[in-house]
Amino acid sequence: MKIPVNLASQPYENLRPLYLAAGLALAIAVGLASFVVWKDWQNREETRTVTEQIRQLQHESAVLQQEQQQLERSLRTPEVQQISDRAAFLNSLILRKSLSWTQLFMELEKILPNQARITAIRPRLNQSQQAELSLTVAAVEMGPLVEFLKNLESSSRFGSPVVEAQRFPPERTTDRSIFLDLSASYFPSAAAGDSPSPEPKTPPEVVDAAALKKSPPVRK
Repeated sequence: MKIPVNLASQPYENLRPLYLAAGLALAIAVGLASFVVWKDWQNREETRTVTEQIRQLQHESAVLQQEQQQLERSLRTPEVQQISDRAAFLNSLILRKSLSWTQLFMELEKILPNQARITAIRPRLNQSQQAELSLTVAAVEMGPLVEFLKNLESSSRFGSPVVEAQRFPPERTTDRSIFLDLSASYFPSAAAGDSPSPEPKTPPEVVDAAALKKSPPVRK
């Protein structure tokens, strides 16, 4: 009978799985390091491309700004300014001639509260060549002014009211009226078949609530 005897100084250990795991971990580490290096290089390339695009856009923007400044300088000449002022004056004359003041007064009378009055009306053309009104409304309290603004917003003839200034009465005065300067778009009706109403030769600049209520109705 043979008895196996191990004469080694240390017991036998199978290190092959350990070597395989270490090799696999090393391969994964090398792969991750390669991926990080490649990603960093790719990011650098993208950053370089974006930087070049930004520089190109900045250059184009600088060129456009120079062209804009040149155009603005050319438009500031006295000749161009004179033509612009004359065109604005002619547009205002055309607007005043084509505006039906009787119809405008009747439309304002419908939405103007009894406690408020309109002290000034100034028609003009906005940048879109649409009729726009600059109004100055006065009332002893804020309630009628707020009601008038709400009526402007809900009206089909007026739109986009914008409050430009608000003035309260001084302490030492008998007139306790609050004045509200505002602008609003105006869309006059142009129904076919309506006979034109007689218009004043000179459009009024100042109109109060009493004048609005005295305006004659439009006969069809």
